[in-house]
Amino acid sequence: MTAAAYGSPGPGGSALPRGAAFLAANPVTTVLGLAAGAVGAALVGSQAAQGDLPDLPSAAAVTADLHLTAGASPAVDSAKSVVAPVSASPTSAAATVPELTKAAGMAHQQQKIDAAIDRFESKIGSTQYENYCERAVENAFGTQHHYASAIEDWESQQQHKDWQNAPRGAMVFYDTSSDGHVALSLGDGRVVSSSAHHQVGIVPIGYFQHPLGWAYAPY
Repeated sequence: MTAAAYGSPGPGGSALPRGAAFLAANPVTTVLGLAAGAVGAALVGSQAAQGDLPDLPSAAAVTADLHLTAGASPAVDSAKSVVAPVSASPTSAAATVPELTKAAGMAHQQQKIDAAIDRFESKIGSTQYENYCERAVENAFGTQHHYASAIEDWESQQQHKDWQNAPRGAMVFYDTSSDGHVALSLGDGRVVSSSAHHQVGIVPIGYFQHPLGWAYAPY
């Protein structure tokens, strides 16, 4: 045997054959190799007794098959390594519930305001509400008999003094008499009033004297 057939010197100083060095470094492969050899020998003996010998897989192929059977598949291990854990955000759905509820409430309130303004404007030109401004506003919201006068209504609400900035659908109050006056804001510097030129009509928000402020309609 030539020197190339030997590996580096072992612990005792003597060189080991390359096969022996590989087996010593890979005990699992050693066992698998011996098992492959035993299987191959048994198969050869069986076929020889019957008079024919099939094409047998190489020892390397058998060893590789046994190694894959004994351990995990490299492809499976690789797939496991690239699959990132998936975790659902616990707040993603819950955080939207209050937002959706608030949006739905705002949309409903806007629908009520639009309906009230449409109902009030449908009376434009009518004189049936002259001197009955509180009733006109309540009727616009589909209700009645909540307050006896505009002043009583004003004193019962959360008051906002910046009457020039009354939002759409807000009630705008004026100290025009002992009963006061109330109109419905269009949100653009105008109001719908039951007493615009002695009839239901649209006038500038500063048309009536002594504006007090505005309040959200509680209906």
